[in-house]
Amino acid sequence: MAGVDLFRAIVLGVVQGLTEFLPVSSSGHLVLADRFLFGGENLPLWVDIATNTGTFLAALFLMRREIARALSGFLAGLFSKEAREGEGWRLFWLVAVASVPAAVVGLLVKDVFEAYNRPFFVALGLLFTALVLWTTPKGGAKDRPQRVGYLEAFLGGLAQAVAIWPGVSRSGTTISAFLRLGLAPDLAARLSFLMYAAASLGVLLLGLKDGLPQGVGAGPVAAMAAAAFLSGYLAMLLLFGVLRAGKFRLFAPYVALVGLLTLVFG
Repeated sequence: MAGVDLFRAIVLGVVQGLTEFLPVSSSGHLVLADRFLFGGENLPLWVDIATNTGTFLAALFLMRREIARALSGFLAGLFSKEAREGEGWRLFWLVAVASVPAAVVGLLVKDVFEAYNRPFFVALGLLFTALVLWTTPKGGAKDRPQRVGYLEAFLGGLAQAVAIWPGVSRSGTTISAFLRLGLAPDLAARLSFLMYAAASLGVLLLGLKDGLPQGVGAGPVAAMAAAAFLSGYLAMLLLFGVLRAGKFRLFAPYVALVGLLTLVFG
């Protein structure tokens, strides 16, 4: 797939953007889209890096105020006890604690799970995601970072670590975990997106150190990232609306259907 054409790059970018933030599993849909639309087999790592660059920038843009608040709160808290009681300091450490499980799992076993990036295993992940979504409550009253404990953040991070399995939705598992822990829908989504931004930055930095593989053109990579950025931004806006309407579980039938079709035809 080193010489991927522009059209294929854009399609995969759109698929990544739409499915990274909607609770339907971006990794699963990327594998399935490339398999059934283009006859591809295993997607190379650079595709993940290119598409995640676009969705990372989308999350960075949409969550720019929260990111600025967390970073400024952290810096102020280094020198001020009063600042350490503020929302920015709390938000920074909630995201930091929640990022630990995925970072540990990703560093230790990511290469192992790449071997399972095949339709059968993707289908199992999708069916698991559908079950999680269908049983997710509408959330609770914890609508501010100060009302969220570090244990709750860590449990949300464990849910994110589970999503290393192909077909398991990262946004679906993390938002579901936070809703089960009593977070309000809006805050659950914002924490999930901030966790994604932190994790994606790490993946991006690790991937960029090796540069592009031989034979991979900059044009398709840029197109893939741009498509993922635009579709990812729109997907985040859509998800906020769905969560506020209390309709998160409506994604479950679609995910289950895709999982079953993948078992049959994959």
